Amino acid sequence: MSVESCKGGEINSQQAEAITTIAATNEYKGKSRITTLLELPWGRKWNYFRDQLLARTATTVVIVCVVIYIAIQVLTPAATPKLYAAVFNDAVSQQEAATLQSQVASKLGLPEGRKGGALIDTYFSSDENGISKLQTMIANHEIDVIVATPKTYKELSGYGYLTNLNSSLTESQRMTLSSDFVTFKGFKDSDDPDYNGSGKGKTEPFGVSMTNFKRWSTLKSAKSDAIIGIVQESQNRGIAQQFIDYLSE
Repeated sequence: MSVESCKGGEINSQQAEAITTIAATNEYKGKSRITTLLELPWGRKWNYFRDQLLARTATTVVIVCVVIYIAIQVLTPAATPKLYAAVFNDAVSQQEAATLQSQVASKLGLPEGRKGGALIDTYFSSDENGISKLQTMIANHEIDVIVATPKTYKELSGYGYLTNLNSSLTESQRMTLSSDFVTFKGFKDSDDPDYNGSGKGKTEPFGVSMTNFKRWSTLKSAKSDAIIGIVQESQNRGIAQQFIDYLSE
């Protein structure tokens, strides 16, 4: 009687023949794992599923969840702020801007922050990076209001970022605030695209001085000569107008 080697030890020819016969008569041989699972008796299903399908099923579920999550993020962009105020060169401190943001949000019935609420962002500067950041955000219709001191405001007006307040404020606001309007030269369409913002366009009222704005003046860190205006690409002009009213109260 011959002896054959197998995993776990040695078997004789009779035992090897018996194993071959059992394998050949396996009724599930050649069937898919799913078909085998469906045809197995209930008492054997779980063990077979655990050994043959559990790991594959878990991996598939994870992949599907990741794909669905990515699709939701792409197809459902986060809500943009209803009021985004860009504050340049520390025209007010970050701490007091946060306090003002809370007050404005409450007054206007908005949540705080970027997701559909009121946001007062003091992280803007008039250097090259700051101007690039502002330009990109304005192009994406994210910025509604700009607050800056005169030197910076003049430069931003020259770039053509701001509206003529004779057309972007309400009639009531124009009557009340016209004496505080500040005029600057705007952007000239025929200028070079790399134009440095020195102002070659028509002189127009692009900003309102906040020197006499009562609520703004209560902020200890607020620059008294700061100017406020509404940007060209704002999609929330009505709320921007309400923000200006709030600061002037």
